[in-house]
Amino acid sequence: MPWNENKGGGGWNPGGGGRGPWGQGPSNGRGRGPNIRPPDLDEVFKRGRDWLKRMFPNQSPVAVLALVIGGTILVLWLWTGIYVVQPAEQGIVLRFGAFVDKLDSGLHIRFPYPIETVLRPNVEEENQINVGFRADSDNNRTTLADMPEESLMLTGDENIVDIDFAVFWKVADAERFLFEVADVPNTIKAVAESAMREAVGQGKIEYIQTEGRAAVQENVRKLMQATLDSYRAGVTITRVNLQKVDPPAQVIDAFRDVQAARADQEKKRNDAQRYANTIVPQARGEAAKIEQDAEAYKAQAVTEAQGEAQRFLSILSQYRGAREVTRERMYIETMQRVLGNTNKIIIENKNGVVQYLPLPELRRSQAPATGGN
Repeated sequence: MPWNENKGGGGWNPGGGGRGPWGQGPSNGRGRGPNIRPPDLDEVFKRGRDWLKRMFPNQSPVAVLALVIGGTILVLWLWTGIYVVQPAEQGIVLRFGAFVDKLDSGLHIRFPYPIETVLRPNVEEENQINVGFRADSDNNRTTLADMPEESLMLTGDENIVDIDFAVFWKVADAERFLFEVADVPNTIKAVAESAMREAVGQGKIEYIQTEGRAAVQENVRKLMQATLDSYRAGVTITRVNLQKVDPPAQVIDAFRDVQAARADQEKKRNDAQRYANTIVPQARGEAAKIEQDAEAYKAQAVTEAQGEAQRFLSILSQYRGAREVTRERMYIETMQRVLGNTNKIIIENKNGVVQYLPLPELRRSQAPATGGN
């Protein structure tokens, strides 16, 4: 019977203050009143059956209702075959669980579930995996938790180094990404740790901390990519970033002291090398100059000696041809060379005797005596 029929003191009293059987009065949207009652469900069902009889007079109401419910279920089932692939996604179509096709971005209509299903992994998003540390966000603050079982590695010079790094990757082939490897993120993490240990084991700690950081990052990326390609993982390693390259916390102070001592040693070695690079070329230049001067003097002396010898031989040949003439010419040339740059007065007398008087010296000696008078 309808819930609003009152057959005893326990039912709802329409005149009892306008309260319904749930403890509150009905409302017409503008207020409450004792004359407004909730709808009668039996009446609603009766009207629905009457409407179905009028629409389908030759059909049973139960069959019509079943047909409506079945049609609604069919529409909803067909609706599961409509898929929208976003621009950053790639659709992978599975028919009864087996791969059959790839879908680009846009609206697609396929067979409904469970005949076909469409997986839509994001192929443009750059994902990040941290190795050696974990980042936890709490109250807008990011804290880093160290993972020594992942970060402690042995270098090529037998030192222990604490390395934290991040790996960034994208989905390159959605089909391989979904079906070739069971757990791609954990596989990438394991491959990253293995590749980093191999790269670190081939270098020295100083090289890894300083100029070798970029080379180590690129080597790890290439090793990871080659390994994951062999696994057919369907991902691309975009970059590897070294976050921290330090000795273990227990020995970091001693390590820094050693590094400072090595830096001083390197500085002194560089100073000595710079001094040597300055002095040695200078000494070599002076030695080369002395050798060149000696060679020049040697060439000059040899040339002069050869010239003198040639001059003597030419005079000798002339002397043999005309002894008197040559002797007189040699005497004149010698006197010209000796007296050419001196102040002199030459007086020739009747006897042909040439007398030389040093008159300038006499004048200079007589000048003080004349001044005294």
